[in-house]
Amino acid sequence: MKKILFSFVLLIPLFSCVNKQGVSREQMQQENDSLNVVISQKDSVINDIFVSLNAVAENLNTIKTRENLINENMAQGEVSKSTTTQISEDIEAINRLLLENRETIARLEQNAELLRKANVKIGSLEKLIAQMNTQIESKDQEIKVLKQHLAEKDVQVQTLTEQVSGLNTQVETLSTEKASLEGEVKTQDNILNTGYYIIGSEKELLAKEIVYKSGFIGRTLKINENRSLDSFTQVDIRNLDHVMIGQKKAALVSSHPTESYEFVMSDDGIFESLQIKDKNKFWEYSKVMVISYK
Repeated sequence: MKKILFSFVLLIPLFSCVNKQGVSREQMQQENDSLNVVISQKDSVINDIFVSLNAVAENLNTIKTRENLINENMAQGEVSKSTTTQISEDIEAINRLLLENRETIARLEQNAELLRKANVKIGSLEKLIAQMNTQIESKDQEIKVLKQHLAEKDVQVQTLTEQVSGLNTQVETLSTEKASLEGEVKTQDNILNTGYYIIGSEKELLAKEIVYKSGFIGRTLKINENRSLDSFTQVDIRNLDHVMIGQKKAALVSSHPTESYEFVMSDDGIFESLQIKDKNKFWEYSKVMVISYK
Protein backbone atom coordinates (compact mmCIF):
# COMPACT_ATOMS: atom_id res chain seq x y z
CA MET A 1 0.00 0.00 0.00
CA LYS A 2 2.95 2.34 0.60
CA LYS A 3 3.84 1.85 -3.08
CA ILE A 4 0.28 2.80 -4.03
CA LEU A 5 0.40 6.03 -2.00
CA PHE A 6 3.89 6.91 -3.28
CA SER A 7 2.77 6.39 -6.86
CA PHE A 8 -0.26 8.55 -6.27
CA VAL A 9 1.82 11.36 -4.76
CA LEU A 10 3.68 11.51 -8.05
CA LEU A 11 0.33 12.16 -9.72
CA ILE A 12 -0.41 15.37 -7.85
CA PRO A 13 1.84 17.69 -9.91
CA LEU A 14 0.24 16.26 -13.02
CA PHE A 15 -3.26 17.28 -11.96
CA SER A 16 -2.48 20.84 -13.19
CA CYS A 17 -1.03 19.77 -16.54
CA VAL A 18 -3.71 20.34 -19.19
CA ASN A 19 -3.33 19.74 -22.92
CA LYS A 20 -3.88 23.10 -24.59
CA GLN A 21 -2.53 22.46 -28.12
CA GLY A 22 -4.73 22.51 -31.15
CA VAL A 23 -7.93 23.84 -29.57
CA SER A 24 -10.09 26.89 -30.39
CA ARG A 25 -10.51 29.85 -28.12
CA GLU A 26 -14.05 28.72 -27.27
CA GLN A 27 -12.87 25.21 -26.44
CA MET A 28 -10.00 26.71 -24.49
CA GLN A 29 -12.47 28.78 -22.51
CA GLN A 30 -14.65 25.77 -21.77
CA GLU A 31 -11.63 23.78 -20.69
CA ASN A 32 -10.44 26.66 -18.53
CA ASP A 33 -13.85 26.87 -16.92
CA SER A 34 -13.85 23.13 -16.21
CA LEU A 35 -10.31 23.29 -14.95
CA ASN A 36 -11.14 26.17 -12.68
CA VAL A 37 -13.93 24.08 -11.18
CA VAL A 38 -11.52 21.20 -10.68
CA ILE A 39 -8.85 23.45 -9.21
CA SER A 40 -11.36 24.98 -6.83
CA GLN A 41 -12.32 21.50 -5.68
CA LYS A 42 -8.80 20.07 -5.97
CA ASP A 43 -8.01 20.01 -2.27
CA SER A 44 -11.20 18.20 -1.29
CA VAL A 45 -10.90 15.77 -4.23
CA ILE A 46 -7.28 14.97 -3.39
CA ASN A 47 -8.09 14.59 0.32
CA ASP A 48 -10.98 12.29 -0.51
CA ILE A 49 -8.74 10.21 -2.77
CA PHE A 50 -6.13 9.79 -0.03
CA VAL A 51 -8.82 8.91 2.55
CA SER A 52 -10.26 6.35 0.15
CA LEU A 53 -6.85 4.83 -0.57
CA ASN A 54 -6.09 4.55 3.16
CA ALA A 55 -9.49 2.97 3.82
CA VAL A 56 -8.94 0.37 1.11
CA ALA A 57 -5.42 -0.37 2.44
CA GLU A 58 -6.64 -0.81 6.02
CA ASN A 59 -9.46 -3.09 4.91
CA LEU A 60 -7.07 -5.22 2.87
CA ASN A 61 -4.77 -5.58 5.91
CA THR A 62 -7.74 -6.59 8.08
CA ILE A 63 -8.89 -9.08 5.44
CA LYS A 64 -5.41 -10.61 5.35
CA THR A 65 -5.39 -10.98 9.14
CA ARG A 66 -8.79 -12.68 9.11
CA GLU A 67 -7.72 -14.96 6.28
CA ASN A 68 -4.69 -16.08 8.28
CA LEU A 69 -6.93 -16.90 11.27
CA ILE A 70 -9.33 -18.83 9.04
CA ASN A 71 -6.50 -20.82 7.45
CA GLU A 72 -5.10 -21.66 10.91
CA ASN A 73 -8.50 -22.90 12.08
CA MET A 74 -9.10 -24.86 8.87
CA ALA A 75 -5.69 -26.55 9.22
CA GLN A 76 -6.64 -28.11 12.56
CA GLY A 77 -8.05 -31.23 10.91
CA GLU A 78 -11.31 -32.00 12.69
CA VAL A 79 -13.05 -28.66 13.18
CA SER A 80 -15.34 -28.28 16.18
CA LYS A 81 -18.75 -26.67 15.96
CA SER A 82 -17.53 -23.55 17.80
CA THR A 83 -14.55 -23.22 15.44
CA THR A 84 -16.85 -23.58 12.43
CA THR A 85 -19.00 -20.78 13.82
CA GLN A 86 -15.94 -18.57 14.31
CA ILE A 87 -14.77 -19.23 10.74
CA SER A 88 -18.24 -18.31 9.42
CA GLU A 89 -18.14 -15.05 11.36
CA ASP A 90 -14.67 -14.24 9.98
CA ILE A 91 -15.85 -14.90 6.42
CA GLU A 92 -18.87 -12.66 6.89
CA ALA A 93 -16.58 -9.94 8.27
CA ILE A 94 -14.37 -10.25 5.17
CA ASN A 95 -17.45 -9.98 2.95
CA ARG A 96 -18.41 -6.73 4.68
CA LEU A 97 -14.88 -5.36 4.24
CA LEU A 98 -14.89 -6.28 0.56
CA LEU A 99 -18.23 -4.52 0.15
CA GLU A 100 -16.81 -1.41 1.83
CA ASN A 101 -13.82 -1.53 -0.54
CA ARG A 102 -16.12 -1.73 -3.56
CA GLU A 103 -18.04 1.32 -2.37
CA THR A 104 -14.77 3.19 -1.72
CA ILE A 105 -13.38 2.31 -5.14
CA ALA A 106 -16.64 3.46 -6.73
CA ARG A 107 -16.07 6.85 -5.06
CA LEU A 108 -12.49 6.86 -6.36
CA GLU A 109 -13.77 6.18 -9.88
CA GLN A 110 -16.17 9.12 -9.55
CA ASN A 111 -13.30 11.42 -8.56
CA ALA A 112 -11.19 10.03 -11.41
CA GLU A 113 -14.03 10.76 -13.82
CA LEU A 114 -14.18 14.33 -12.56
CA LEU A 115 -10.44 14.77 -13.17
CA ARG A 116 -10.70 13.05 -16.55
CA LYS A 117 -13.35 15.54 -17.73
CA ALA A 118 -10.96 18.34 -16.86
CA ASN A 119 -8.26 16.71 -19.01
CA VAL A 120 -6.12 16.07 -15.94
CA LYS A 121 -3.67 13.23 -16.51
CA ILE A 122 -4.82 10.43 -14.22
CA GLY A 123 -3.37 7.35 -15.89
CA SER A 124 -1.54 6.24 -12.73
CA LEU A 125 -4.66 6.71 -10.61
CA GLU A 126 -6.72 4.64 -13.05
CA LYS A 127 -4.03 1.97 -12.92
CA LEU A 128 -4.22 1.92 -9.11
CA ILE A 129 -8.00 1.63 -9.23
CA ALA A 130 -7.72 -1.27 -11.69
CA GLN A 131 -5.21 -3.00 -9.40
CA MET A 132 -7.55 -2.59 -6.45
CA ASN A 133 -10.47 -4.04 -8.42
CA THR A 134 -8.26 -6.99 -9.37
CA GLN A 135 -7.36 -7.51 -5.69
CA ILE A 136 -11.01 -7.46 -4.69
CA GLU A 137 -11.95 -9.98 -7.40
CA SER A 138 -9.09 -12.20 -6.23
CA LYS A 139 -10.31 -11.97 -2.63
CA ASP A 140 -13.82 -12.85 -3.80
CA GLN A 141 -12.51 -16.06 -5.34
CA GLU A 142 -10.54 -16.89 -2.18
CA ILE A 143 -13.66 -16.38 -0.06
CA LYS A 144 -15.64 -18.70 -2.35
CA VAL A 145 -12.99 -21.39 -1.87
CA LEU A 146 -13.00 -20.84 1.92
CA LYS A 147 -16.80 -21.09 2.00
CA GLN A 148 -16.64 -24.35 0.05
CA HIS A 149 -14.04 -25.76 2.45
CA LEU A 150 -16.09 -24.57 5.41
CA ALA A 151 -19.18 -26.26 3.98
CA GLU A 152 -17.19 -29.50 3.68
CA LYS A 153 -15.93 -29.13 7.25
CA ASP A 154 -19.47 -28.41 8.45
CA VAL A 155 -20.68 -31.58 6.74
CA GLN A 156 -17.87 -33.47 8.48
CA VAL A 157 -18.87 -31.95 11.83
CA GLN A 158 -22.52 -32.88 11.23
CA THR A 159 -21.50 -36.40 10.20
CA LEU A 160 -19.35 -36.80 13.30
CA THR A 161 -22.17 -35.42 15.45
CA GLU A 162 -24.60 -37.91 13.92
CA GLN A 163 -22.10 -40.73 14.41
CA VAL A 164 -21.57 -39.75 18.05
CA SER A 165 -25.33 -39.51 18.53
CA GLY A 166 -25.73 -42.94 16.95
CA LEU A 167 -23.01 -44.38 19.17
CA ASN A 168 -24.64 -42.84 22.25
CA THR A 169 -27.93 -44.42 21.23
CA GLN A 170 -26.19 -47.76 20.78
CA VAL A 171 -24.52 -47.40 24.17
CA GLU A 172 -27.88 -46.59 25.79
CA THR A 173 -29.47 -49.56 24.03
CA LEU A 174 -26.64 -51.86 25.08
CA SER A 175 -26.83 -50.52 28.64
CA THR A 176 -30.57 -51.22 28.69
CA GLU A 177 -30.04 -54.70 27.26
CA LYS A 178 -27.22 -55.32 29.72
CA ALA A 179 -29.41 -54.27 32.64
CA SER A 180 -32.20 -56.49 31.32
CA LEU A 181 -29.86 -59.44 30.93
CA GLU A 182 -28.40 -58.87 34.37
CA GLY A 183 -31.93 -58.84 35.74
CA GLU A 184 -32.76 -62.05 33.92
CA VAL A 185 -29.52 -63.68 35.05
CA LYS A 186 -30.16 -62.59 38.61
CA THR A 187 -33.70 -63.92 38.42
CA GLN A 188 -32.52 -67.21 36.95
CA ASP A 189 -29.74 -67.38 39.51
CA ASN A 190 -32.22 -66.80 42.31
CA ILE A 191 -34.50 -69.49 40.90
CA LEU A 192 -31.63 -71.94 40.62
CA ASN A 193 -30.63 -71.24 44.20
CA THR A 194 -34.10 -71.36 45.66
CA GLY A 195 -34.85 -74.34 47.89
CA TYR A 196 -37.75 -75.46 50.07
CA TYR A 197 -37.82 -77.43 53.28
CA ILE A 198 -40.37 -78.62 55.78
CA ILE A 199 -40.03 -80.36 59.14
CA GLY A 200 -43.16 -82.03 60.37
CA SER A 201 -44.60 -85.08 62.03
CA GLU A 202 -45.34 -88.08 59.88
CA LYS A 203 -49.04 -87.64 60.50
CA GLU A 204 -48.95 -83.98 59.51
CA LEU A 205 -46.99 -84.64 56.34
CA LEU A 206 -49.40 -87.41 55.32
CA ALA A 207 -52.38 -85.21 56.01
CA LYS A 208 -50.99 -82.44 53.74
CA GLU A 209 -50.23 -85.03 51.08
CA ILE A 210 -46.60 -84.01 51.07
CA VAL A 211 -45.57 -87.62 51.55
CA TYR A 212 -47.21 -91.01 51.14
CA LYS A 213 -46.41 -94.49 52.45
CA SER A 214 -44.84 -97.05 50.20
CA GLY A 215 -43.05 -100.36 50.35
CA PHE A 216 -43.63 -103.37 52.53
CA ILE A 217 -46.72 -102.76 54.70
CA GLY A 218 -46.30 -99.04 54.05
CA ARG A 219 -43.33 -98.52 56.25
CA THR A 220 -41.43 -96.24 53.88
CA LEU A 221 -42.33 -92.58 53.30
CA LYS A 222 -42.02 -91.19 49.78
CA ILE A 223 -42.36 -87.59 48.62
CA ASN A 224 -45.51 -86.88 46.64
CA GLU A 225 -44.48 -85.38 43.26
CA ASN A 226 -47.77 -83.47 43.09
CA ARG A 227 -47.31 -81.91 46.50
CA SER A 228 -48.07 -78.26 47.23
CA LEU A 229 -45.25 -76.05 48.44
CA ASP A 230 -47.54 -73.77 50.45
CA SER A 231 -46.44 -75.32 53.76
CA PHE A 232 -42.74 -75.25 52.93
CA THR A 233 -40.21 -72.63 53.97
CA GLN A 234 -38.49 -71.01 50.98
CA VAL A 235 -34.74 -70.43 51.38
CA ASP A 236 -31.66 -69.41 49.45
CA ILE A 237 -29.73 -72.65 49.48
CA ARG A 238 -26.43 -70.75 49.29
CA ASN A 239 -27.08 -69.37 52.74
CA LEU A 240 -28.63 -72.38 54.46
CA ASP A 241 -26.15 -74.26 56.64
CA HIS A 242 -28.48 -76.21 58.91
CA VAL A 243 -32.06 -76.62 60.10
CA MET A 244 -33.16 -77.17 63.68
CA ILE A 245 -35.18 -80.31 64.50
CA GLY A 246 -35.35 -80.89 68.26
CA GLN A 247 -37.11 -84.28 68.08
CA LYS A 248 -36.35 -87.73 69.50
CA LYS A 249 -36.76 -89.61 66.23
CA ALA A 250 -36.30 -87.98 62.85
CA ALA A 251 -35.60 -89.06 59.29
CA LEU A 252 -34.71 -87.30 56.03
CA VAL A 253 -37.47 -88.27 53.57
CA SER A 254 -36.10 -86.44 50.52
CA SER A 255 -33.12 -87.83 48.60
CA HIS A 256 -29.72 -86.27 49.23
CA PRO A 257 -26.22 -87.74 49.06
CA THR A 258 -25.41 -89.15 52.51
CA GLU A 259 -21.91 -87.61 52.55
CA SER A 260 -23.36 -84.10 52.04
CA TYR A 261 -25.08 -83.84 55.43
CA GLU A 262 -25.18 -85.17 58.97
CA PHE A 263 -27.57 -85.12 61.89
CA VAL A 264 -26.31 -83.43 65.02
CA MET A 265 -27.35 -85.37 68.12
CA SER A 266 -27.51 -84.22 71.72
CA ASP A 267 -26.07 -86.26 74.58
CA ASP A 268 -29.50 -87.64 75.43
CA GLY A 269 -30.19 -88.81 71.86
CA ILE A 270 -32.24 -85.87 70.57
CA PHE A 271 -31.98 -84.90 66.90
CA GLU A 272 -30.93 -81.30 67.42
CA SER A 273 -30.38 -80.33 63.78
CA LEU A 274 -29.44 -81.40 60.29
CA GLN A 275 -26.08 -79.93 59.27
CA ILE A 276 -25.42 -79.41 55.53
CA LYS A 277 -21.76 -80.15 54.92
CA ASP A 278 -21.66 -79.71 51.12
CA LYS A 279 -24.35 -77.41 49.74
CA ASN A 280 -23.73 -78.19 46.09
CA LYS A 281 -23.98 -81.93 46.56
CA PHE A 282 -26.85 -81.74 49.04
CA TRP A 283 -29.15 -79.85 46.63
CA GLU A 284 -27.82 -81.46 43.44
CA TYR A 285 -30.76 -83.81 42.86
CA SER A 286 -33.56 -82.04 44.63
CA LYS A 287 -34.30 -78.53 45.81
CA VAL A 288 -36.84 -79.87 48.31
CA MET A 289 -35.95 -81.16 51.77
CA VAL A 290 -38.47 -83.03 53.88
CA ILE A 291 -37.70 -84.14 57.44
CA SER A 292 -40.22 -86.31 59.24
CA TYR A 293 -40.34 -87.10 62.93
CA LYS A 294 -42.53 -89.23 65.23
